[in-house]
Amino acid sequence: MSIPPNRRLFLQIGIGSAALLAVSGGLLRHFQHGYAEQLSPSDIPLALSTKAFAIVKAIVRTLTPAGDGFPDGVELGIPQRIDEEFYVAPAAIRSDLAAGLQLLEHATLVHGYSHRFTALAPDQQRTYLQTLSTGKQEALRQVVLAIKQVVHLFYYAHPSVWGHIGYDGPFVKEPVYPDSHVLYQDLLRKRRES
Repeated sequence: MSIPPNRRLFLQIGIGSAALLAVSGGLLRHFQHGYAEQLSPSDIPLALSTKAFAIVKAIVRTLTPAGDGFPDGVELGIPQRIDEEFYVAPAAIRSDLAAGLQLLEHATLVHGYSHRFTALAPDQQRTYLQTLSTGKQEALRQVVLAIKQVVHLFYYAHPSVWGHIGYDGPFVKEPVYPDSHVLYQDLLRKRRES
């Protein structure tokens, strides 16, 4: 018994769509896989996705490693501080950051690397960021330079770094935090306790 042409076309479209969904789902899982394992129990993304937080953490580790008496940026909690900053940022800025981090994470494949940024060895990550920050691809250069500025801003603003750069600290001894900081820290504490 043969299948009428219109039913055959319907079945072909259905089978093709199912195959496309299966491949897309596999690719999506591939692009999302392994990020939670890169976070420690104390890493709690509230504004960033787990993937974006892992990318930020890898960037912080690359740009601010411990050495010459300077503390490690990850150990100082700089990724969490960046998450806090983007918690209160406008939605458009958060969206731009997320898109930029995705681009930075996966553009490794067009720059001769066989792995995404977070899976590269530390020396490869350094080389990759340096190449992008001086490269001709405007979008990638802007992403890298912007995230470097943010990382360095929060790193050098941390009291543990001040003595290494000859800074005595601010004149105001008791900081007055904005309401957003108090709210973020309260949410973070609750998430860590749960």
